[in-house]
Amino acid sequence: MWSEYYKNIANRNIGLLNKEQQEELKGSCVAVCGVGGLGGVISEILARTGIESFKLLDNGKFEPTNLNRQIYSFNDTNDCYKIDVTEEYLKKINPDIKIVKELEITEENVDNFLEGVDVIALSIDSVLPVLILSRAARRLNIPLVEGWAVVFGNVRVFNDQTPSVEEMYKFPTIGREISSITEEEARKLMYQSVLSLETIDGLLEHYPESAFKRLQEKGEGTTLAPMVWMTCVMMALEVFKIILNWGKIALAPNYAVYDGINHQIRNQQNNIDE
Repeated sequence: MWSEYYKNIANRNIGLLNKEQQEELKGSCVAVCGVGGLGGVISEILARTGIESFKLLDNGKFEPTNLNRQIYSFNDTNDCYKIDVTEEYLKKINPDIKIVKELEITEENVDNFLEGVDVIALSIDSVLPVLILSRAARRLNIPLVEGWAVVFGNVRVFNDQTPSVEEMYKFPTIGREISSITEEEARKLMYQSVLSLETIDGLLEHYPESAFKRLQEKGEGTTLAPMVWMTCVMMALEVFKIILNWGKIALAPNYAVYDGINHQIRNQQNNIDE
């Protein structure tokens, strides 16, 4: 039985979706890992499609510089935990939504966090939790949807049939214990992963040298809401497609990339050796 809340959410979906597909969405659980610039928008889109179970991961609090792109960043949410604010707003859409929240992911709690999860939306800008989640996702056979907050909309999916995240980015961490990776090494690996996006045709033309210096020295990226949210839509759609087994999935090693500035599909060379 659908609640009145859920009937209202599903009403305009039916026609593009049938009731069985809507029920599939209702019964699915998505882990949104990082609920800032990407994850906040992704979680709202998915809640409005009718997904009714979420696991949210983020240890950050909102701050004034989030106002330019993060959907739940307001002047009155500064210094509030992002997962708490996200939960509040998702429940305004559908009070029946079930939410599990976690501030930190570790090798000890990752299996419990991912229990019952159908798809992971990965939007974390820190290497260590990415490694923990991507390794667990591969072991547990949970599809992982990745995107970057850059000027082109982009998305790709990792599963047990694709290269791993570590293979994709040529990280020297394969086979190593997470505990052996220092914070300094992790910081350098994150910068390396960002630089790997140069394989996307035309992307780096939009970034001056100062943007890379800022990223390397302060760990701060340069972002704009319309570009970030374009990636959010692409990532949310990929989650939706995976759950309903719709269409063609954007499987790694390639990205699906849209250049909205020049209105064209961009090419990306593989990051890994064939």
